[in-house]
Amino acid sequence: MSAGWVAASVRVRALAAGRAGEEGAERLASVRTWREAEDLLARWSYGTRAAEASSPEALQRAARETLLWQLRVLAGWAPAAGTGILRAAAARFERDNILGHVRELEGGSAADPYDLGAMETSWSLLRRAESPDRLRDLLARTAWGEVPEDEADQLADLLTVSWLTRYAQVAPAARTWCARDCALTIARLRFAQGRHPGPAVRQRVGPLLGHAWEQATDLRSFAAALPAGARSAFGDLASPAELWRAEARTYAAMDSEATAMLRQGTPGPDVVVAGIALLAADAWRVQAAIASIGQGRAAREVLDVAS
Repeated sequence: MSAGWVAASVRVRALAAGRAGEEGAERLASVRTWREAEDLLARWSYGTRAAEASSPEALQRAARETLLWQLRVLAGWAPAAGTGILRAAAARFERDNILGHVRELEGGSAADPYDLGAMETSWSLLRRAESPDRLRDLLARTAWGEVPEDEADQLADLLTVSWLTRYAQVAPAARTWCARDCALTIARLRFAQGRHPGPAVRQRVGPLLGHAWEQATDLRSFAAALPAGARSAFGDLASPAELWRAEARTYAAMDSEATAMLRQGTPGPDVVVAGIALLAADAWRVQAAIASIGQGRAAREVLDVAS
């Protein structure tokens, strides 16, 4: 194994040691004000960015920015062969930048884009689009792929599954996690929003989910038609209103599986991918905890499911 992978593996273990973890997230959810949350976040990796926050939403943004910063740090330690993995992992933030730009082009409020640095793949090109139609034209020239005009209303889902399939391709150790996330994206689109995934969405999730699920008429038959690794998060859910449970289970499973991989693995790309999964799961858990501050015990049920 190259010295670069050894260095990246050591670094990702060090970053993972700064997580809040289940216990920390529970403590965070129990504080009374977001100011107290800011003080608590300072004990973990989120402290630097949380110190600049001025609202609960800003604290959640700080958690996401911390994850992006961690990916950028890892890219500086990984060998050249690891650049594709780190960029694919960070593509979730480029996706968010693209969606934010679309909202602005459609007359919504502008949001500060994430600072991708060397992690960007297409953002410097896409940010110059002057209209949603022009943005779709530019997307077709990039790794994000074409967005057919009649699927423009499914842009967020197209970008999400494009990111996940791309990451699974360059990081095979993350394949099952990406498949679960893809399944959750499709389930929300089909059963929570009541819209049928367009041809481009169906084509892009094919490598991870196959196509048997396309014939499903309800959530249970959908879950049953998924590959075994992707269906576990759905359990016995019968109602789209319970999909939040599937999300929490998805992150809980990723956390436990990545913990085992990190503990047992030897230095190399799989250990780095496992570390990235732990960091992503922690950022999600911290955001869920912030959302429940001051909302009572019932609002923290999502953390119970994710534990």
